[in-house]
Amino acid sequence: MAGAKSKTKKKPPAKPSRSPARARTAPKPATTAAKLSASAKPASAPPPVRAATPPPPPAPAPLQNHQPRVTPRQLIRGDFVVEKLHQVALTATNLDVATEFYRDILGLKFIARFDPPGLVFFALSGGARLLLSATASQATLYFAVDDVDGAVNELKKRGVSFLHPPARIHRDDTGTFGKKGGEEWMAFFKDPSGNLIGLVERR
Repeated sequence: MAGAKSKTKKKPPAKPSRSPARARTAPKPATTAAKLSASAKPASAPPPVRAATPPPPPAPAPLQNHQPRVTPRQLIRGDFVVEKLHQVALTATNLDVATEFYRDILGLKFIARFDPPGLVFFALSGGARLLLSATASQATLYFAVDDVDGAVNELKKRGVSFLHPPARIHRDDTGTFGKKGGEEWMAFFKDPSGNLIGLVERR
């Protein structure tokens, strides 16, 4: 119809929007103390105090070799050798009992006794002697040589170290051990194990 007012189309009413989802309630921020308490790890108990273990004792020092290390050579016929036993010295804890044992039980020939210093001598087969000493601390071997000075010089060339040069140890004014007025000159050294060895010349 002319002149009729055009009808204005009405906009459809807007659909009511859905109510937003119920927002999740965020946890209230923890207080500083609570945060520290939550983040801190439980303190571990201190380790037990152990007693200090003493260090192990030091290893024993190796035995000292009393002779220098030398390269021995094979001796040939005519070389100087030490082989004639002159005397053996042994410790006697009781000189009276030891004298009775070697003289009356073993049957060795008694030579002499000297007090002091506490020495008893016996004769052995082949001209050697046994010396019992109240003060000796270890066994000692004595070898007879014709020339103690020459023997010392020869053994020095082979690397033997002597404790002292040859010296007169005894003068036999009574002839107890042989010719009256005879002298015994000796020089001493030690073997690699520390045993004492003497060279003896009777002059």
